[in-house]
Amino acid sequence: MKEGGFGLARGPLLNAFLFQIFNTSSFYLIMGLPMMLYFKKLGASATVLGVVAALGALMNIFQIPAARFVERVGYRTFVLRGWVSRSLMIGAVAFVVSLPLPIDSSTRQILVLFLLFLFNIARGISLSGYLPWISAIVPESVRGRFLTTDQAASQTALLLTVAVTAWYLQVVDSPAAFGALFGASLLLAGLSCVYLNKIPDAPISPVVREGGEEVPWRAMLQHGPFLKLVIFHSTMMLALSGGGLIFIPFARDQLGCSDSKFMILHLIWGTVFVLTSLATGKMLDRVGSRPVLGLAGLIFGIHWLGWGSVAAHLLPFEWGTILFQQTTAGIGLALYNSAHMRLLMGTVPAMGRSHFFALFSVAGSLVAGLAPLGWGLLTDVLQPVHFGAGVEVNRFVILFAMLCLILVPAMVALRRIEEARASTTEELLRELILETPWRSITRWWNRRPFA
Repeated sequence: MKEGGFGLARGPLLNAFLFQIFNTSSFYLIMGLPMMLYFKKLGASATVLGVVAALGALMNIFQIPAARFVERVGYRTFVLRGWVSRSLMIGAVAFVVSLPLPIDSSTRQILVLFLLFLFNIARGISLSGYLPWISAIVPESVRGRFLTTDQAASQTALLLTVAVTAWYLQVVDSPAAFGALFGASLLLAGLSCVYLNKIPDAPISPVVREGGEEVPWRAMLQHGPFLKLVIFHSTMMLALSGGGLIFIPFARDQLGCSDSKFMILHLIWGTVFVLTSLATGKMLDRVGSRPVLGLAGLIFGIHWLGWGSVAAHLLPFEWGTILFQQTTAGIGLALYNSAHMRLLMGTVPAMGRSHFFALFSVAGSLVAGLAPLGWGLLTDVLQPVHFGAGVEVNRFVILFAMLCLILVPAMVALRRIEEARASTTEELLRELILETPWRSITRWWNRRPFA
């Protein structure tokens, strides 16, 4: 199979991309910024908003008990049942939000929070079958191209959804109007289920389907290659979750970003994310995941050093700096997301695949769900720190420096990861910086029109 990213978007795998498009849009509307804004309209406290934000990550823990049933039920049947169940919860949320009855804000908050709790439980359970299923039907030789095209499709859908939602929320300004957004989420969830049902199922051997034995979780966690990947990913999630949280008060309090500028920043890095995903699929399959992860770590370091320099007033907060920072964010996230998923698919053994994926997802989700609490507390504790006249040292300078320091043990952990047929990060950098530009110049010279 030698297709590029667009070549993969044909036949059975086209349904996987279409599912991802509709699912991403639906999930953003029900668990993204619109839901946060709805709770804010109802007068929710910061604690309630924190609970809503953490639900998605923390409820992934249900993947562990659910993983033992995936092969018994069958991949497609198991995942489809979960997606239909969570779609019903979206419909219930839209119904509660749209109710014209005189229900006080506190009661609506409790009802919607309860339904979101059920939604994320169904999501956590069904997710335990999706990655093993996709891993089983996508050949190893094109996984990099599949993953980069898949995340490009989902990010494009997200950007369009963000833009339409922003326009809609400028037109309407009442809590009940959010019912239309959540109703649209239900419609998109239904379409995602249609295409999910068209993805070809993966065969399961009778021995695996019967199962029945106790799952050796401890032995799985002690599996050398898998444990090394879990340690690396958890360390990176500690830094990435901190970077996402720290930037919000940094941009609000120190840089004075408005809501519209936040939207522009998102659109810039999201566009770079999509373009990077489309451009790097073949490279990922050629050089391997490990060097790409090393390159992503280097880019994240440059990105956080850049914001630290802005916080210290070494760099001005102007459009040139913004474009550079959002470009590094988009490239780094695109490379990391596709490369770590490809490495995971190649690391887990076929036997017990669902359990390995569940364990990996839960480990990363726990860090992603709990680490922001620590980063938020640290951000508040360091608020009084401020000294220096021209060049400042403040809490954000310290926090961005800490993110860069976390990359050091992460890169040490990455070097211990084993991957067959992978180049080194140094070889990848040499190809990108020296060989690729020279090949482009050579091709242009050989085709020069005025020779």
